[in-house]
Order: sequence, then C-alpha cells, then structure tokens
Amino acid sequence: MIDNKQSVLAQVHNENSYLGGEADSALEVGTGCVAYKDADGNWHVRQATADEDTKRVVREQRNPPRGGMTVDDTGTSALDYAYNAGDNTETVGFNRWDRARLRLSPNATADPTDVPVGWDVNGLITDDIDGAGTDPANPVGRGIEVIERTDEDNLLIVEFY
Repeated sequence: MIDNKQSVLAQVHNENSYLGGEADSALEVGTGCVAYKDADGNWHVRQATADEDTKRVVREQRNPPRGGMTVDDTGTSALDYAYNAGDNTETVGFNRWDRARLRLSPNATADPTDVPVGWDVNGLITDDIDGAGTDPANPVGRGIEVIERTDEDNLLIVEFY
C-alpha cells in the first residue's frame, strides 16, 4: 500500500476513525482538518489552521467513488479531487505510529524528512509553519519521505506522534 501514490492513507496500525461532515469551505484531499458538531448536532469539517493540534486528514472521495485509489481515464488521481463547500467530506483520524501521505506546503524546507512537522495556515504539512524558519509548536508527526509530483503538489509521508 505504501507504493501506491494515489491515496492519502498509507499504513495504519490501529483502528482508524473515519468521519464525514459538511465542508465549511473548499477542502483538498491530504490536508489537515477538524471535525466538529454544530448547535443542531450535525457534523462539519473545517480546514486546520497554522500549528493546529489535530491528526485528522481530509481523505479521498469514496462515496460515490471518484476513480477509487487509481488514476481515472482523465489521468487524475483520487488525491486531486477536492471537496466543495457544503459537500459531505470524508476524513480519517490517525493514531501514534500511523503513516499518511499528505500535501506538502510550499513553506517546507528542501528536506523536511526526519524532523517534526505540523500544519500551515492552509492545512498543508510542513516543517516551517510560516516560511520564515518557524518550527511547528504543535508538531503532529515526523516527515519520512518526500514524493515529488511533476503536475501537482508534492506529498510528504508522515509518521504521526
């Protein structure tokens, strides 16, 4: 599963927690998010903010399936189908030692491996929160390997704390 570059989920040691909710804004797959209940008890999903302490990630659309975990006939990966505001968004929560493939922030250093990583203002994973050399105050994991993609955002395999 780790060799398949079409999925957010890479390796999970414990039972992972899937949760869906209405997107507060447009959300990209592989970014950090927070799920919460509104006053009526309905689940919503919002983008993680800079240095937020969350291990919940927007996952690829499976219901209905959008090409599953493979590239579809247009050459687009399931990772590259974003959710619109108001869409039912699927998320997954990660535990210690779990690994995930996440969207890498342009703020990240040239080699964000083997260092603590956290979320930037756009919910992207990085070792430099603001592009000015600021380490994450609330790291969620450790960078393992960068996956470079020519036409899309680079990805970072993260092992969660």
